[in-house]
Amino acid sequence: MNKSNHIAFDLGASSGRLILGKFQDKVINLKEIYRFANTPVEMNGILYWDFPKLYQEMKNGMKILANENIHVDSLSVDTWGVDYGYLDQNGDLLMLPRNYRNEQKKKYESEIYQYISKKELFEETGVYPTLINSIVQIYADLKRYPWLREAAVTVLFMPDLFNYFLSKEKVTNYSIASTSSLLNKNHEWSKKVINTLDFPEHWFDQKIENIKILGEIRCSEINKEVYKNTKVIASAGHDTASSLLTTSENSVFLSCGTWSIIGLKIREPITSEKAFELELTNEGTVDGKTKLLKNINGLWILQELQRYWAENGAMYSHEKLTEKAKQSSYNEIIDVDNEKFINKCNMYDAIKLDFIERNIEPPVSVGDFVRVVINSLSEKYKDVINNLETVIQQQITSIHMIGGGIQNELLCEFTAQKTKRKIVTGPIEASAFGNILSQLVALNLIKYTDIPDIISNSVDMKRFS
Repeated sequence: MNKSNHIAFDLGASSGRLILGKFQDKVINLKEIYRFANTPVEMNGILYWDFPKLYQEMKNGMKILANENIHVDSLSVDTWGVDYGYLDQNGDLLMLPRNYRNEQKKKYESEIYQYISKKELFEETGVYPTLINSIVQIYADLKRYPWLREAAVTVLFMPDLFNYFLSKEKVTNYSIASTSSLLNKNHEWSKKVINTLDFPEHWFDQKIENIKILGEIRCSEINKEVYKNTKVIASAGHDTASSLLTTSENSVFLSCGTWSIIGLKIREPITSEKAFELELTNEGTVDGKTKLLKNINGLWILQELQRYWAENGAMYSHEKLTEKAKQSSYNEIIDVDNEKFINKCNMYDAIKLDFIERNIEPPVSVGDFVRVVINSLSEKYKDVINNLETVIQQQITSIHMIGGGIQNELLCEFTAQKTKRKIVTGPIEASAFGNILSQLVALNLIKYTDIPDIISNSVDMKRFS
């Protein structure tokens, strides 16, 4: 089989990477070419994504890759969900995209439910209403900046926004749009939501696409000789949807990163009373299907603890933190989804205060704090998986864990012990892997049915029981 080369831009909430995927003989080899920080910027009480910097870092990575003197067949971008940018009539970015952890929008959330109840919203879109959903930020934007109605022509979600500046083509990818609460259960823009909340309809007139080749790179700053004929592909725009291409069909998936996402692939959205009560949500997959899942505040808590310790002069690697957690015997837990642990804060003090308020002796050592996070996450995983069983009325026997968090084997061990289910882990770079796979599908180099063999040939899986 001919060899092909593909770029996966994999942007997470804390960092971004340019990863080169080399495909030959049903094997994908990944190579990280460039890594850069994704650091939100707070100005005047509003938390923004530094979109120009991220875009420049993507170009920097492409310049570095150009030195390897290889032909790149295609590229695709996957990012976190819900966030977006506004384009004006000239195709210029009107303002920096806001970060989903932006607390300024909170004061507008309750107004939305005066027009459409949470239950109605869930039944219409399949997405459980939360503060981070796109519609809350859009509603807040229109309240604060009414001039947007006339000035903005298009709303593009983050991966589609990057794709636009690379290709000059506008498209809305289904997997990323499905996180917004703006689509109905038929995978179309919800006129009910858009009209009820008085959003400008022309912002959402893009056709919803599962996978689409947008054409060649039209970014003038990129070396046209090196990237001649390189195609920009809108494919697995949402990083979770991307990573799901690597998971077993019959297992629950557990994506471990800044967020922990647990769920399973289903044919049709489930919007039952029980699903609503358990705050489950339905989002899109790369192939236009549905994943029923629960978003859990994940390793963000540990990342913020690391940041706290670093700012106080103690730098700890993930390996060192795991080692310290193994030495601790502290077994108390927190509710990782409590709002106090979701927003940017002094996580060390927030955890300590939570135990004091509950009249429980707080953790003391670094290992104690790390063990609190790992123990609490695995306990939450157990509860969510039991809830999923209740909703689908089927027994769940195995869990497929993916993402960077699986490098923490203590988390995998605790999850196996708490859930009492078989655990399979891998790949670590699941979203980048899925990104490359979706490009291969778009280019007709593989079919979806080829993917299990490619994963088996390319990834070393670990098992815990």
